[in-house]
Amino acid sequence: MLIIDTPPTKTSHKVVSEKVVSEVEHSERALRRIAGWLMLFCLLLGQIGAPWDGEWHAYIGRDWFWTPPHDLIYTCVAGGGLIALVMVILETLRYRKGYRGVDDQSTVRLGRVFHAPLGFYIAGFGALAALFAAPFDNYWHQLYGIDISLWSPFHIMGVTGCFIGALGIVYIFASEAAIDRRAAISKRRFLGFTALEWGALFALSSLLKLTLIGFLLFPVITLGLLRIPTYLIPAVICAGLCLMGAAFLTRRPGAATFVIVLVSIASFATELFVPWATRALVAQEGLHYRVAGQVPYFALNTALLPLFLLPSALFIDILIYWQKRRGKTMREGIRSLWLPGLITTLLEIIIAPCIIMQTANPLQAFLNMPDLSIAPNLKLYTTLIALPVIFFAGLLGTCWGANQGSIWHLNKQ
Repeated sequence: MLIIDTPPTKTSHKVVSEKVVSEVEHSERALRRIAGWLMLFCLLLGQIGAPWDGEWHAYIGRDWFWTPPHDLIYTCVAGGGLIALVMVILETLRYRKGYRGVDDQSTVRLGRVFHAPLGFYIAGFGALAALFAAPFDNYWHQLYGIDISLWSPFHIMGVTGCFIGALGIVYIFASEAAIDRRAAISKRRFLGFTALEWGALFALSSLLKLTLIGFLLFPVITLGLLRIPTYLIPAVICAGLCLMGAAFLTRRPGAATFVIVLVSIASFATELFVPWATRALVAQEGLHYRVAGQVPYFALNTALLPLFLLPSALFIDILIYWQKRRGKTMREGIRSLWLPGLITTLLEIIIAPCIIMQTANPLQAFLNMPDLSIAPNLKLYTTLIALPVIFFAGLLGTCWGANQGSIWHLNKQ
């Protein structure tokens, strides 16, 4: 039998080449996305450690650095930072070897040496800042003792590092979603969002929860008889960033509401876990509470705290839906967002104090004096001072979120 080997045609070479290229690019996408999900897992665990650490300080103290909450926090921070470092090195090597999908369109150059996605740089710098704050925070406690205030300098440094790290994780998922969107790759959706968009929403919910952890630890301004808490200022800024950012990132109604659903579930689960874990470890290790009889317990108002943002989230999603029905898209910028920013901030001002103070009188709760009779003219005077500041903060957060969300929607790096 005569067998003739037919030489491969140009078409067959092209098919094989495209298949190889597709497999190489698929491996690049898988590498980045697996790293992103692992970093998100570290972030979600770390956000449990932060309120646990505050409760441990308040109820037990701080005899040494390696308390269980600190173990959890710094394991997650170190894990996230290590993943970011490994990814930056791997992406740089793959860029230099000319791997498909690792080019100037999908990476950012740093210092003429490194080439990696922007999100891994940001997350890595955030983890580095949080880790760098740890020994200084320990030294601060040795000098000044137990301090559960958010406003110690190295607490602020650590929280800022975690905030930056969470932003980096949003960048990781958003850039991968943008790459899929530009390539017109059809992905399965759950409740209207792809897995990568859900990853970004989880990261945004963690960012919002990080702000709410220290919600009640911000300083109080005293004006005569009135004590005005400043917690609403960071709350409305971060709410604007996360809710508007989610809406503009996905360009779909429902994103802002799902962020609140996710942060509410996380808040409720944390409030269930932290008091139980504290009591269990005290009993197991034979520890003692700082004040006899003061035992951590489940606080319903703390567990339900994120719900004060739900009306604002629903308003944003209704606005996005209405714009889509009209065949338009919302624009970033103060000219387009001043009214939504004021409305969402007003809803938060009315509802948040009532949940915290457990009263139906929003003005009395806002002034943080639920048991004191205050003259109406003094209430008006104080409110006229405080409200413009909070409204400006809310408008700032809304514009920041819209602009940042547009960047996330378009950025492939």
